[in-house]
Amino acid sequence: MTRPYTMRRRAATQMQTRRRILDAALRLYESHGPADTTILAIAERAGVQRLTLYRHFEDERILLDAVWALWSAAHPFPDVGRVAGTVDPRQRVRDALEAAYGFYEGAAPFLLRATADRDRMPVLAELLAPYDAWLLELRRRLAEGWGASGRGREWIVALVGHALHVESWRSLVRDGGLAAGDAARVMSRAIADLARDPYA
Repeated sequence: MTRPYTMRRRAATQMQTRRRILDAALRLYESHGPADTTILAIAERAGVQRLTLYRHFEDERILLDAVWALWSAAHPFPDVGRVAGTVDPRQRVRDALEAAYGFYEGAAPFLLRATADRDRMPVLAELLAPYDAWLLELRRRLAEGWGASGRGREWIVALVGHALHVESWRSLVRDGGLAAGDAARVMSRAIADLARDPYA
């Protein structure tokens, strides 16, 4: 019985070490950004040697993939069909923005850094593809039903896209001091006002 017990204990220790590395990497990505985080810094924060880190993650891409998987599991994107299913476009925009801004409350630290670093780390563009697709689908649904056409519709689409982005959440909530629900109301009101009279 000694050998199976030893193997189980070793496996548990390895899992704990792996999780420490992932947690350390995520915290550093959130505070410094993936592009400015080194393997050495991650190893030091996790309390392991670089060789130990490389035993668990062969290269930086594999580590980044694992961190993204961990982050995604903790922060699933709000369901587009649920948050954008209301018929009335004004209520639909408000509901969707409240869901998006609530999501950003927990997801923003990593998401802000990752989107800012995507030009410096091309791999981030690939990892962020689900986020980009989520934004595009939400924007498409929220821009429907306003009765606008031509340039008026283009402006609505642009303003909806701006309102949905994590940078808008940061400007209104983190920097502007608004509650997430109030920020959603401000932006939904702006979109409704634009739709009411695009050429005012």
